[in-house]
Amino acid sequence: MQPLQFSSSAKIIAVVRIEAPTQSARLESPDLVNIVADLIASSARKPRVSALQIDFDAARSQRTFYTQVLRQVRQRIPERMPISITALASWCGHDSWMKDLPIDEAVPMLFRMGENPRSLKHPGWKYAIREPLCTESVGVSTDEPWPAIDRDKRIYIFHPRSWDELAVENAGKLIEK
Repeated sequence: MQPLQFSSSAKIIAVVRIEAPTQSARLESPDLVNIVADLIASSARKPRVSALQIDFDAARSQRTFYTQVLRQVRQRIPERMPISITALASWCGHDSWMKDLPIDEAVPMLFRMGENPRSLKHPGWKYAIREPLCTESVGVSTDEPWPAIDRDKRIYIFHPRSWDELAVENAGKLIEK
């Protein structure tokens, strides 16, 4: 929605957020999967987009719908275009339901993890990742302590306010640590 400036060498990832409150979303409509998949795939077809990321905190009852959408999206975008999804931390730990999804990456969102145990309030905390799809990257936020992050991981940084020069500079300092 806001103008975006980036260098000509930047790799652009189209990010699509799905909101479907479990109490009110009606996901049973037979056409809905195709409609949602078409909308998502259209984002991937924009100029210079090299990858697609889908952000949906699917409740257990919404996983069938999400799986169907992902399969349809995979069929609608270029074969070599990577599909990334954001993943609740539990999906990457003890609740591994993603192994058969047509995705290349699941980014464990290691922030806003509900009631913060004391260990999550200190930089360098650890979270056990068991799902192989979740091992290449991590999602963190600028307003919470970061977990221990291996140097070879891709880091997706979320910022709860508008990005500005100072926020970008501070994020850079956090990465260098």
